[in-house]
Amino acid sequence: MKKFIIVIFIFVVLGITFLGYNYINKPVQTSSSGILPVDVMVLQKSEFYPSLSFVSKIEAKDKVAVRARVTGFLTKRLFNEGDFVQEGQLLFEIEKDQFEANVRKAEANLANAKANEQNTSAQFKRAKNLIKTKDISEATLDQREAEYSSAEAGVKQAQSELVIAQLDLGYTDIKAPISGRIGESIYSVGSLIGPDSGELASIVSTTPMYAIFSVSENQLLQMREFIQEADKGHEQEGIDISFQFANGSIYAFPGKLNFVDIELDSQMNTLKMRASFPNPDNTLISGQYGRINMKFKNPQKALLVPQVAIQRDLAGAFVYVVNADNILESRRIETGLELTTGYTIVEKGLSIGDRILLNNYQKASRMLGIHVQPVIQKVADEKISIEEESQPEEAMPVQEEVNPIKEGK
Repeated sequence: MKKFIIVIFIFVVLGITFLGYNYINKPVQTSSSGILPVDVMVLQKSEFYPSLSFVSKIEAKDKVAVRARVTGFLTKRLFNEGDFVQEGQLLFEIEKDQFEANVRKAEANLANAKANEQNTSAQFKRAKNLIKTKDISEATLDQREAEYSSAEAGVKQAQSELVIAQLDLGYTDIKAPISGRIGESIYSVGSLIGPDSGELASIVSTTPMYAIFSVSENQLLQMREFIQEADKGHEQEGIDISFQFANGSIYAFPGKLNFVDIELDSQMNTLKMRASFPNPDNTLISGQYGRINMKFKNPQKALLVPQVAIQRDLAGAFVYVVNADNILESRRIETGLELTTGYTIVEKGLSIGDRILLNNYQKASRMLGIHVQPVIQKVADEKISIEEESQPEEAMPVQEEVNPIKEGK
């Protein structure tokens, strides 16, 4: 029984192999003239508006941690978590009794020091008059002068202590250092707080907001090329910058590139950039992710070839071309960025007017050097975008896009 099953299996395998061989080696159909017709496209430069897209993270322009500068019991918390607070607004209040007493004590010490200074000043002046009549010794004059200098120093010390006491009293009123939205606070009224209590609450500014993104070295070179072509000397005027949310919607307000780091990150080989966006409606929230889209206003042109027409082997990329004598041949090419809608920018190896094979790629290698009948296919205009993978910050993919608008004539 087992031998019978093995025999059947061998016959099935041989049958499949035979059918596959016949399919691969099936002669191609020819026209009535005996020349094989092949579909081709005539290569020409396409006009497009470049755009670049990068994974981005929203960050607040300013973020401040509110902390206590003196130790005491919390008596008031004067805000609702999540509220918008103004710069200088009172947020927390620490019990003041001890600090008010310290101020009164410092004021009394200052008054005492001033009285002592006044007395020693009078003694010193009297001594200077008496020394003229030799009624006191030089040593006594020196002593009176030293007492007066010490009293002067005592006044300055008392003044400093009063300033410190007043500052400490002022620190019992904890105010907002910036305007923005205030977050959660873990401390309630009655809690003992101080410099070691950590963050009482945090405040983040709401406008403008920053979109932080990273650009690889290759993308940076591509950006510079686009910028130079778009508007030499006026980079901002030649670029539209927008923020795209995770759900695909576009933020209503345009942005502006306002920071480019001075050196590449040594580990990621990327350059940090930042775009600024107004945020009057508090739509943008610090920490959210999205994409920065840069669209260049001036069009560019390039040779665009369908990705399916590009073949690859160990030597690199090539395409099948019907030459001027209608003979099929292969042509080595250097490719640029790949377009998500099925096109690739070809940088070297092809010229305007070349006829590129559009199908029959499996059999084309057996057709090299033979005469064919090219059938020109019209390629419809499409919106085309470039997509190139890289690893920016947060280990998320980066995408570049290019949108051709129309075929060059």
